[in-house]
Amino acid sequence: MLMSNWKEFVETQGVKFRAELALAEFLSKPNERLAWKAYQLPEDDLCVENAIILGRFNRYPLIIDPAGQALEFISNMYAEKKIVKISFADDAFMKNLETALRFGQPILVEDVEKIDPVLNSVLNRETYKTGGRVLIRVGDAEIDFSPSFNMFMVTRDSNADFTPDLCSRVTFVNFTVTMSSL
Repeated sequence: MLMSNWKEFVETQGVKFRAELALAEFLSKPNERLAWKAYQLPEDDLCVENAIILGRFNRYPLIIDPAGQALEFISNMYAEKKIVKISFADDAFMKNLETALRFGQPILVEDVEKIDPVLNSVLNRETYKTGGRVLIRVGDAEIDFSPSFNMFMVTRDSNADFTPDLCSRVTFVNFTVTMSSL
């Protein structure tokens, strides 16, 4: 409906456009879509649109992924950068988080039904500069913050209920299987 209203408005303004241009074609390049396919992303429209969001997010994404499609895709896409897979239940969670923040490694937090409060400063990107260093406080520790740090949070629970506070601090990406992806 939004696209049809937009096309109607553009036509009334006399702007020339290609009516058959898909949103995914406009927001991504063919070589990106081919790379996504190589990283095991299903080719349906929803997955392609989600991959576009995952490439352009401002807030760290929280991915709803009951079928494990996004988990496989992100793992493959960031394999060369040695993505770190962790869970809040891991004993080494804080150590892995601190290392990823410091050295700019991508991190994939699995089984996220509730967010550990220690991540609040990371989600809010509460960085500050001291003596030429960019730091972030995580728990009681001050850690050097690398601008190349990325974090992806994944839940398999399609009925997960998140607080409005959390919803305002993440980008939701829903990889729930649709009829077109079967």
